[in-house]
Amino acid sequence: MTPRRALRAPAISLGSQIIGLGQLALIILRAGTNEATDAYFYLFNLGMVPISCIVVGMMYPALLNEHKMSRAGLRRIRWITPLISVAFVAGGSLWLAWHGRLGVGLLGVAVLSALNALVQALVWYRAVAAEASGNAFWISGVALPANVLALTVLIYPWASPAIAMTAMTGALAAGNLGLLAFLRLRGVGTSVIESAPLTSSSPAGPFWFLSMSSLSYIGQAFLQSLAVLLPPSTVSLLNISYKIVGSVSATFVNASMPLLVHQNTDSPRAAQRFLRIVVVVIAAAGIVVAAGTWIVRPELLAPAIIIAIWLITSSASAVASRMSYRFLAPNAMGRKMTVIIFVVAVAMLSSHAPGFDLVVLLCAYAAIDGASAMLLLWPLRDRLMSLVLGGALAALAVGWVLNYV
Repeated sequence: MTPRRALRAPAISLGSQIIGLGQLALIILRAGTNEATDAYFYLFNLGMVPISCIVVGMMYPALLNEHKMSRAGLRRIRWITPLISVAFVAGGSLWLAWHGRLGVGLLGVAVLSALNALVQALVWYRAVAAEASGNAFWISGVALPANVLALTVLIYPWASPAIAMTAMTGALAAGNLGLLAFLRLRGVGTSVIESAPLTSSSPAGPFWFLSMSSLSYIGQAFLQSLAVLLPPSTVSLLNISYKIVGSVSATFVNASMPLLVHQNTDSPRAAQRFLRIVVVVIAAAGIVVAAGTWIVRPELLAPAIIIAIWLITSSASAVASRMSYRFLAPNAMGRKMTVIIFVVAVAMLSSHAPGFDLVVLLCAYAAIDGASAMLLLWPLRDRLMSLVLGGALAALAVGWVLNYV
């Protein structure tokens, strides 16, 4: 693996993250926060749920695993996921309309969101298939063309937020259509799909992955719901923290791991070495950030420390999950499912006691990632990193308990 190839995917991923943040800034500048932006964010996120659960959460690990998904199963995912995505957007549109939040002026947003969800599902299907073969370039820049077009459209001062959101959603759909045409022309992911076995040696395997991804979304929904019990600023701070952690993982871990763990990888050693480097770099950066926070805003020191630990556990979880997809049986996902249920249950119980605040929720998110990574790395025989994550979990437990003392 040449340095140029290794850096290509992280660079395109970083560019995509920057463009996405620019798009978010222009949305606020051109449209503000109102019914139009609510409709866009709500419907866009709904359209992504089936893609995240089925294509990313089920299809990708099933392509990596020794018990691969059958060719017929992949074909079903190719047409089922777009239809479910459209159904989610349609259902969300009806829900908004029922509550008077989708006027005539926003019908264009609803229709174009459904079109974008359909095309986006097909784009992700091919990009994820290529990712399973070790090519991280397409998945790293999967949102880039759409976001660039959306950013360009938002530069124009539209007459109203509804028109601005309609134009931007149309730009997203156009960008994804163009990318889909290019992916089809290049045959991206085709070889992976066509090389799938006619029958799977473990038909129930993919459903373990689907159950895991679905439960993960449910767990996040519960934690977000607990944040609503706290002052309004807490919800924003929690989501900003989630965005920061997710961006680091997407830019440096998810864009690099496909080069190390793919369908032809026969040993987890390279990924284990990569995990050690990532943990050391992130830990050093976290110490610097925490020290800076202590100097500038000492009242935010506790959240800063928890976020620094979360960055470590999140990155470790991303690496461990990809290694487990390849080298462990599908039912190993039961370990992560148990962790999610346990931590969310403890967080719900904690929410009834005095002292429940943002720090507790940050600890819960970080603990889910840390415990999941530890329980997956142990059977992968990475004892050192399992012990490191055990230490991180102990620190999170102390921070959690001290909040109530």
